[in-house]
Amino acid sequence: MSETYFLGAVSGGVFRTEFGRTLSDTSCFTYILKGGAGTGKSTLMKRIADHFENSCHIIRYRCSSDPDSLDAVVIPELRSAVCDGTSPHVFEPAYPGVCQKYIDLGRFWDGDILAASKDEIIDAADRNRSLLARAGRFTQAASDICTDTFHIGTDCLLTEKLDAFAGRFSKKLFGRSSGSSGEKMLRRLTALTAQGPLTFHETLEDCFDVYTLSDELFAATDKLLSRLADEAVSRGFKVILSPDQMLSDTAYQHIVIPALGTALISGPAAAECSHTGAVKLNLMRFYDKQKLSGRRLRIRMNRRTAGDLAAEAAGTIRSAKAVHDELESFYVKAMDHKALDRLTEKLISEIAARGGKA
Repeated sequence: MSETYFLGAVSGGVFRTEFGRTLSDTSCFTYILKGGAGTGKSTLMKRIADHFENSCHIIRYRCSSDPDSLDAVVIPELRSAVCDGTSPHVFEPAYPGVCQKYIDLGRFWDGDILAASKDEIIDAADRNRSLLARAGRFTQAASDICTDTFHIGTDCLLTEKLDAFAGRFSKKLFGRSSGSSGEKMLRRLTALTAQGPLTFHETLEDCFDVYTLSDELFAATDKLLSRLADEAVSRGFKVILSPDQMLSDTAYQHIVIPALGTALISGPAAAECSHTGAVKLNLMRFYDKQKLSGRRLRIRMNRRTAGDLAAEAAGTIRSAKAVHDELESFYVKAMDHKALDRLTEKLISEIAARGGKA
């Protein structure tokens, strides 16, 4: 059993992550990994996740710059988490030693081997940093344009008509109370990656009611999802809300209500959804066509320009990944992998003991 999300993404010009909530949970012990590229952080987390996969629910958080790489693993049943605490997602322990602790993987590298490649390492690190900053600027520019489209949508929204639909839809979804306390959880299902927008559809596999939202202006989607989230929480359901990176995380893109097996998804994720029985909801009917008529050219220009900028961002992330792989190669050669293996086994034993599975 597992869920997969992105740990975070560059949104609104800065790296944003919702993982701080896990770190602030005093019932969960978090190991914060420190060490450069290629020191085995992702490999260590993969081994821990794979070890407990068959007996526990696993939540994997992947890297938006490299979706094949893990940034964090959470095992709720064992009250344990492991995360990458290096830039851009720098995490600090709130309660050192009792709720979190650092794990320094740098102690397993040979400094003499690294020193021999000092100039190459510095050059690769600087190039990687520069490319990621450039990708961030493209992403921000695309976000600014999408936000302009969102404002058009907000101005043209048929609010009463949408509210009436949301009310009817809520009655259809929430025929009963869950009998427990409701809660909103922010988790990122979609992010802009080297391959373009990527959504972890496997996280939705347990949902038997999936709705895909058609909405090129974003505003109706955000309003509907916000309304449904509030209603779900008021009825005692836990809700997973996914923020929209291309709107600087100021609006929602997807919602999942696990207890009901229900998900509503929008954007590229909706267009590529292959879920059997998925129902399409056309939210464009909740906009004033007369108001939109004079803004069609601006909307088309925004869509085209934002798409071009997102493609440039994805290409730059791809280039940064190639440089990151180059940087990793220096550290991989300098690492004591047997020592890393021993540490991994030690952490697995500690996590198992914490959950009474030793």
